[in-house]
Amino acid sequence: MMDAGRWELGLSHVWTGLWVGAARAITTHELSTRGITTLVWATPEVDPPDLSDKVRIVKVLIKDDPDQDISPYFPVVAEAFKECRVCGKNGMAVVCRVGVSRSASLALAALVGQTDLKQMTLRQAYYTIKAARPFVRPNYGFFSQLITYETEVRGRATVMMQDSPYEAGEKVPDVYLEELKQSMGSTFTSFFPL
Repeated sequence: MMDAGRWELGLSHVWTGLWVGAARAITTHELSTRGITTLVWATPEVDPPDLSDKVRIVKVLIKDDPDQDISPYFPVVAEAFKECRVCGKNGMAVVCRVGVSRSASLALAALVGQTDLKQMTLRQAYYTIKAARPFVRPNYGFFSQLITYETEVRGRATVMMQDSPYEAGEKVPDVYLEELKQSMGSTFTSFFPL
């Protein structure tokens, strides 16, 4: 959402029962108002609030660094979201420092891991979350790990890593290149022939 010309960094409702946001947005009021019973805390830079008597807290103590291995947390977060969905009235919030990379990566894994949602490929999950929170941008390393996770869970990848038009030897998700192409229009191919 936009708020007076700046991005709103609070909680964004990205799917039924799933929110993504910044750690600073977490309050008892926010959680109870939204029916959030599980909190995925993906920011070791800040301690989570003392909410253990009110919500289940899943800690993901990992830095936002492309070389970090976030993949062991993907099935954990997917299972936590599945448990929330089974209960029907419970929700899950996934937060990191600003709600852009780590939380988005984990929310993507949560959606991709719901194999009963046949349409929820990694590509579809990305566009779904991006529509609700336009500034999400998992780092390249996390996205590469998400592609591997999708292949393991769903049998095929719907997002591919491609050569970056900016930096030799760097790979970026094709969905990022598609966004760049849309924003630049015909100018894109004159600058970056693919």
